[in-house]
Amino acid sequence: MLKRLQSILYLTRSLLLYEWSDKRVIMGFLMGMAVPFFWLRNFLDYVISTGEPVNILEAFPVVEHEGGSMMFLVLGWFLIISDAPFVNGNTCYCLYRTKKRDWNFAMVFYISVQAVFYTAAVALPMVLSSLPYGFIGKMWSYPVYTLSKDLHTDMSGEYRIAFLQKNMMHRMNVPQAFAATALCFFLYLVLMGIILYTCNLLLGGIWGAVIAFTVHMSGYGLLFLGRTGLALMSYACPGNFIDSGGVHLARPVVIMIVFAAVLVAVECRFIDKVDFHNQ
Repeated sequence: MLKRLQSILYLTRSLLLYEWSDKRVIMGFLMGMAVPFFWLRNFLDYVISTGEPVNILEAFPVVEHEGGSMMFLVLGWFLIISDAPFVNGNTCYCLYRTKKRDWNFAMVFYISVQAVFYTAAVALPMVLSSLPYGFIGKMWSYPVYTLSKDLHTDMSGEYRIAFLQKNMMHRMNVPQAFAATALCFFLYLVLMGIILYTCNLLLGGIWGAVIAFTVHMSGYGLLFLGRTGLALMSYACPGNFIDSGGVHLARPVVIMIVFAAVLVAVECRFIDKVDFHNQ
């Protein structure tokens, strides 16, 4: 068991080093850092207009819950994982020294590790950008509290930013909201990555990218129609699962983990039939 774990970790480390030198991956991370600034700029303009400080951790939950932001925040992620199943010149040599299932687990672990880095790449620049306008603590700020009460969209219409998450503010302090948002965002990235990887591995071609992007975009359409429970995209936003009755984050977390686990089980079932020479 220990030897298998060491093999999986070695394969993951090797793939990380190989992929991080790829221009596609570098551009993906840069996109993940740059795209949120469209909404972050609007948020900071609003904060400056109020003349009040904000908690430096508030920007990430605000931007991530903003309308259509989730449709674009993951574009850099799709670019990073678009080369799945990550077959390169060393793959066949690695497969000679390990089992296909171990290699498959290494690829899933690689996706998870990259998702951690991508989540950090999205969130940390927003935290750093808020430093000149903010404070550190657990309390929600007056600007965000006022924004959450903007039921008639007066401010969101002027500054193009909204955060109608009063229940989240009542049930969680800022560090908790930040952590919950990061967790759900991370799990959504992993799920999209495993969908893309599984379909590319078993179907070949660009089917993984097409299917994963279709699932992602259909989530936005379902949200527009008010079908929050059917939209996987909604699971990335914990505020959708907090109401006056309490915090219900177990639902999105469990659903995303179970869905990903089922796909991994499918990979393990058919991995022996994959022809990596054709890949």
